[in-house]
Amino acid sequence: MFDFGLAGLLYPKAITLYVTIAAVLLWQLYYCYRLKSRSERVLGTHHAPYIAYSACIIIWIGSNAYFHTDLLVNFGSEGGVFMAKLANLASFFSFAFAYYFSCQLLAEQKNRGTKRWQQLIFVLLSGYSLFINLRPDLTVENVSIQGPSEFVIEFGSQTAYFFNSILILITLTLINLARMRVNSSKLTLAKSNYMIAGILVFMLSTTAIHLGMTYFLGDFSLTWLPPALSISEMLFFGYALLTSRFYSAKYLAYIAVTTLLVCGIFVLPLGAVLMPITEGNQWLISIPICALIGVTWHWLYRRVSRLVSYFVYFKKQTPVQQILALEEDFKRSIDDAMEKLGVLLDIPKDKLQLVNSHCSETFYEDYLHSDKSVLLLDELSEEIKYTSANSSTLRKLYNKMRSSDTALVMPIYGHSRSVSHLLISSHKRNQKLFSNEEISALQTLLTRVQSTIEADRKVRQSRALAHSIAHEMRNPLTQVQLQFEVLTQHIESQFPPETLKGDINKGQAAIQRGRQLIDIILREVSDTSPEQEPQVATSIHNAVNQAITRYGFENEKSLDRVKLPQQDDFVVMLNETLFNFVIFNLIRNAVYYFDSYPASQIEMSTQTGPYENVLIFRDTGPGIDNTIVHKIFDDFFSYQKSGGSGLGLSYCQRVMRSFGGRIECHSVKGEFTEFYLYFPVVPNSPKAETFRVNSEHGSSAKDEAKSNVMKELKVGEHAPTVLIVDDKEVQRTLVQLYLKQLGVQCLQANNGANAIEMIQSHKVDLVLMDVQMPVMNGFDASQRIKAISPSVKVIALSGESGDLELAQISKLMDGRLNKPTTLNALREVIQTWLIQNQPTESNSL
Repeated sequence: MFDFGLAGLLYPKAITLYVTIAAVLLWQLYYCYRLKSRSERVLGTHHAPYIAYSACIIIWIGSNAYFHTDLLVNFGSEGGVFMAKLANLASFFSFAFAYYFSCQLLAEQKNRGTKRWQQLIFVLLSGYSLFINLRPDLTVENVSIQGPSEFVIEFGSQTAYFFNSILILITLTLINLARMRVNSSKLTLAKSNYMIAGILVFMLSTTAIHLGMTYFLGDFSLTWLPPALSISEMLFFGYALLTSRFYSAKYLAYIAVTTLLVCGIFVLPLGAVLMPITEGNQWLISIPICALIGVTWHWLYRRVSRLVSYFVYFKKQTPVQQILALEEDFKRSIDDAMEKLGVLLDIPKDKLQLVNSHCSETFYEDYLHSDKSVLLLDELSEEIKYTSANSSTLRKLYNKMRSSDTALVMPIYGHSRSVSHLLISSHKRNQKLFSNEEISALQTLLTRVQSTIEADRKVRQSRALAHSIAHEMRNPLTQVQLQFEVLTQHIESQFPPETLKGDINKGQAAIQRGRQLIDIILREVSDTSPEQEPQVATSIHNAVNQAITRYGFENEKSLDRVKLPQQDDFVVMLNETLFNFVIFNLIRNAVYYFDSYPASQIEMSTQTGPYENVLIFRDTGPGIDNTIVHKIFDDFFSYQKSGGSGLGLSYCQRVMRSFGGRIECHSVKGEFTEFYLYFPVVPNSPKAETFRVNSEHGSSAKDEAKSNVMKELKVGEHAPTVLIVDDKEVQRTLVQLYLKQLGVQCLQANNGANAIEMIQSHKVDLVLMDVQMPVMNGFDASQRIKAISPSVKVIALSGESGDLELAQISKLMDGRLNKPTTLNALREVIQTWLIQNQPTESNSL
């Protein structure tokens, strides 16, 4: 009776179900392992009904496999009835536990327990199912057997009610999943979509075959299919529970359709041709067929995928392929490639940024452990709900990302396996989640272009170095040139030696200022780590006084607008040279606007605390727009200031971190900008007074600094009138000195807006206009001046050499002088535009 071999268990349908059982069992073991590794509680949560549901699926699949083996024939009708009832109970309880799982999931989302009526429905229907299946002839009366997979089940009187109870559970489960979508987060919606997709596959296959074909049509040939497809529901449910990243529906459809079409292309023709001739020699034929499929699969898949992409995405390439194709764009231009990437990801313009890790928040780097690590705001919001351990740390990270409107942070690792850059993005325009395929494509792309990004950074550093030195050195060189002119006049006028020596000292001070600027710029673009520099203890007042003493102010008026800290001195550990460069950068940024904002000044103060002490650097200049305050510490970022490297404040941040502190910015546009320099409290340190150089709290420091600045010159007034427009006083002073020698009357303006006011209130014959200025640049001012007084000639007084700038100068202005200019160049301009055009105005030349 029981004489059958292994072949009696290895029918194709049975093998399919065995494989399904193995897959479900492995998945359940993995699921339990993940729960244990995450230290999650099982009892009383949605995990318990899901595990029970998975166990019932295994029993249901196993009991169905029985009907497709020789066991069905050997154990006869009685064994068939038993296994049919076991399959009924396993099928019912899989649906029942799926329903209870949805109840538990909904309750956890609403932060409450499962409702009494939900528990009552589960108990009543379960009791009813057990009763009718354990009593004879109520659900299954007999099983007529002809052979494996060839049988007919005769149903009992309660079968219709039994199937209806399953339909009730399916309906209630779908209702629960739909209720989860109400007022839910984007991540919860994605999870519920996956769960609904899984249960629909299970429900439709079970309803169509077990209820339709078997109960109504009496056809049992496909009873193995719903158990095989049950793996879809289980995997969809489990995947949604364990992960927070999901593939988009289009991408899943693209993969599924492409795979099915390729399989169909292989199976249908090969099957039609080879099946009739492979009787008895299947293994011999299968070997070359497998080799053929292996060799041609990738080639065929690639071509079929293009066709499917047209139908799914209406494009030749999928979004993933388009993202990966940007590798060549990154090699040509990183800025253009980032803009294209933002368009592909549907991210608002300028909201996708590639920032250097030195200037971005190191806060993020603590959570990024490999190049596969990604921080997603929606994932954090979900994780905070279910994770009690480290919840405060996660909440701090979540609040940081949310406050800065950051939805994604992805690291790029350099050659030293440390984070070199961060890809930071806001939310998408359509507020959708970043799909799993997009994240994977981004990680692959960034890995491929990492060396390109590093090379681009070095090129930018070199350009920034050359541009910044060229720009910043104009003022010291102009000061030197001015001193030579003054010295020449004083020698010709036989001034006493003391005056001549003073002129020489001022020229040397200008040269020293130029050296200082070069040192600052070289520090900014340097890749050397500030942490390697030695640090010593000193008082903050003493450190600030030393920095002020060594900074090369252009004149005494600028120095008089600096207020030094007077109270709350404290001890700091720092490197004096590095700290000086931090103060130099902040002073340089503030002094840049002194001429344009005559009432602005610099105020430094201190505050002490139990863990941190603060030096506050406040300037009452133009302020910074709140929308870009968070960017000012980024590499190569410059705001309303031309010619800078864009590296100064990022370097300041690096230095402050090397001191164990940080620098933060708070600003109100049109009122002030404050930089907070935080220093950790130095334990067991002597009192700050022991480090203080003098008791005047900065008075002698300012006196010493005044010895390094230049005195302002006064010039006479002569007609005709030339308006000199430049934001740098030394540039205006030099031009006015030359024009005085030419017998020309001069007016001065420190920006374009001020120049327009002068044009409206004075008779001006010629304008010498700088291009790059705060408040209003020279281009805008020239257009306004031409509109007010078309006869007034505007000559560019600029050191700009870029093609775009030169084109604008040619379009909007009447001529151009290099800066710093010369006496002969000015004489030629006056001769061309004033003497020739207006011969009666002046004959003093």
